[in-house]
Formats: sequence, C-alpha cells, structure tokens
Amino acid sequence: MRFTVGTVLSLSCLASSAPLTSIRSPPAVRPGVTAGRSSIGSRLNKIVTRSTTEATEAPGAPAEIQASEPVKEPWKYAAGTAPLGPYFDPLGISKGKTESEMKRIREAEITHGRVAMLSVLGFLFQEALIDRPLFWSPDKGYVTGPAIYHFQEVAERYPYFWLATIPFFAYYENKRARFGWQDPTKGGDLFGIKEDYEPGDFGFDPFNAYPIDSKSQRDMKNKELNNGRLAMLASVGFMAQELVNGKTIGDNLGFDKLMPPHGPY
Repeated sequence: MRFTVGTVLSLSCLASSAPLTSIRSPPAVRPGVTAGRSSIGSRLNKIVTRSTTEATEAPGAPAEIQASEPVKEPWKYAAGTAPLGPYFDPLGISKGKTESEMKRIREAEITHGRVAMLSVLGFLFQEALIDRPLFWSPDKGYVTGPAIYHFQEVAERYPYFWLATIPFFAYYENKRARFGWQDPTKGGDLFGIKEDYEPGDFGFDPFNAYPIDSKSQRDMKNKELNNGRLAMLASVGFMAQELVNGKTIGDNLGFDKLMPPHGPY
C-alpha cells in the first residue's frame, strides 16, 4: 500500500487531536437569553411570595404560619371591693346581659353616683347658708328650710330659672350620647354602647388628676364608684329624713351647735 505525503500528514493530525469523548467548550450565549432567564426567576419569586402571603392570611391556615394579630380583651365589670366581695349582684340583674347592656348599666351607675355626690354637697351647702341664701326676691324673701322644697321655692321666685338651664343640660347630654353611644342612623343599636367606650370616661380631667399606672387608675375608679354608691344612699336618706320631720339636715345632725356664730348679725 502506498501512502502519499498528504495521507501521512492527515493521519498525524488525527493522532495528535483530542478523543471524540472529550468535553467540548460551551457554546456562546446570546445576550437576550441571560435577560430572559433573570426575568423568569423574578416572576417565580413573586409568585412564591404571593402564595405564602395568601396562605398566612387564610382563615384556616395553620397556627405556625398565621400572621399574629392583637387579641381584643372582652370588657367586663371591674372586681368590687370589700365588704361586698368581687361581684355583688343578689338580684341577678347582670345575668344573661350582653357586653353593651352591661356597659349601659355601669354607665347609669356612674352617672347617678356623680349626680348624687353633687346632691349631697347641695343639701349641706344650701342649708348651711341659712343666713345668706343664694336665692331671694323682694316679695317672697329668701329660700330657706329643707332642701327638698328648694326646687319649688326657686321656681316661685324665678319662674324661668329652670327653663334657662334646659339648653345647658341638653347640650352636654347630647354630647355624652354622641361620645359613648352607637348611632342608630348608621347601623348601630338604638341603646347600644360603643365597643371602644369605657363607661364614665369622657376624657374630662382639667386638673390632670387621673393616674398613669393601671393600679392607681383602678383604685381611683373604685373610689369613685364607692363614694357614688354611698352618696346615692345618703341622698335618699336626706330626702326621707326631711319628709318625716320637716327639718333641715343640719338641724337633724345638730350642726347649729357645732358651728360658731356667723352671718350678718
């Protein structure tokens, strides 16, 4: 067999080249391919993130992946003080009541307690000014005697005095109702109390006397409740005593003997 020079050169080149199973160099990548892969990856990340968020917000999602939300504490009566114990309700008035109804009962108790405390002061203050009463007219003289009759005596001397006070009380009662009560024209209950309203708390504190810490706040609320309850009983006792004997509370308690001489004479 004869080999030409060209054949020998071709065989030598094949012997020196790499085998057929060797790794070939990667093909050149076009510029648009890399950008396409990046956009696909970002889209997949967005889909995974959105799916995780929807899973955590789903009502039946497991506890470990549910988003934590603040738990609203149910409103309840504050525990009472001695000697009546934590809760004193011998007639079962609070039995079966909703939260809104219980708030309305507490609102009524606080309001009547505050009015009664002012009533007790009014009894003692007006009757103590026996020498210098607040109301006087030339034809009927001073308003004196038991305080249970002062309302009628003031109306006899100043017929429009109590009528003039109606706008004042109406304004603040309307303001109180809008502050703590639900609006029935906007879907609320007719006598329902707002969920975020604390009975008796209107934010009125001109002397900044309301404490900051929770324990002191609870103590002040209990003091107001206890004094209001005592004042309601005292007001009923004052009225009953003056109806029985027709004397002022000062005369019944002997204040005239305790007070030094005073007055214009």
